[in-house]
Amino acid sequence: MKKILTIALVLVTMLTLVACGKSQDGLKVVEKFTAQQIGEWGSTQSPNDDSKGTATYNAAGDFTVVRVDGDTWGGIQSPVVTLDLTKQTYVAVQIKEVNDLFKWTLKFVPSDPALEGHEWGLYLVEDNGMKWNKYVMVDVNEQLGEDLIDLYGGKIEGVFWLWAVGAADANVEVRSLTIFQGDF
Repeated sequence: MKKILTIALVLVTMLTLVACGKSQDGLKVVEKFTAQQIGEWGSTQSPNDDSKGTATYNAAGDFTVVRVDGDTWGGIQSPVVTLDLTKQTYVAVQIKEVNDLFKWTLKFVPSDPALEGHEWGLYLVEDNGMKWNKYVMVDVNEQLGEDLIDLYGGKIEGVFWLWAVGAADANVEVRSLTIFQGDF
């Protein structure tokens, strides 16, 4: 009798776990920028017209090299996107390579900055040296915080700035940038 009750309890537990797992939608790709698309991004348009950079797509290796254009930091910016932060949102960047002397960073710059300083962007990924085809994924809702999300009404239109930093010849090799929504 104990065996039957134990088996029944295990089956009920398994069915409950399966049912709970199916109710979750998981992560969904909202938008993905490939290396080739990133290679078409233009130079950063900063408030004082510095922090310029270039993007060069390498078809053989399927990555884009983002280079500083004359300063010790700078890069490129994406086309305009809208982040819907009323939903759980993540951004993942896959970095092929960055020289040990350099770093890279990712910001999101609102099209209509609500506060002074926001025209310079909101850090999503601060200066770092992550590389070797690894992904860096950030929980955008957590990174920006509830107050900032409320300030923008839950949805923020803007551009990503992807920068190489550290020297006038700094560069970073990028494979993709992907926006996800949902839960793990």
